[in-house]
Amino acid sequence: MHNLVVDTYAMQHTEEYGRSAKSYIAHLTRLCCAMDTPGDQKLYWSIAQWLDGPPGLVRPSDIASRGKMTIADIQAATSTEDYPDLVRQWARDVWMAYADQHAIARHWLDEARASAYRGKR
Repeated sequence: MHNLVVDTYAMQHTEEYGRSAKSYIAHLTRLCCAMDTPGDQKLYWSIAQWLDGPPGLVRPSDIASRGKMTIADIQAATSTEDYPDLVRQWARDVWMAYADQHAIARHWLDEARASAYRGKR
């Protein structure tokens, strides 16, 4: 859950946490992984290893609206039982804001998957 919070927050604050192409691509691709293949920890962690390989990755442009929910909505959780569902809702909200970048994020996720299953480090 912590990693989902980090990646979601980073994608709402890309000027600070996604300045470099590598950081931006890492957070966007991990958010994609969480949305498309929740629970696939091997794939999630393979993204960082994959990012050490491909040269010339280009950082996508920042988007104007990065979702309606914020970390404040998560902090307002009234119980610990509500927390995971709120985090998932927030992550989905932010992911949907990045709809124009879904195709490239899925492409990168596929590359990370191929790299992970080739046993490449």
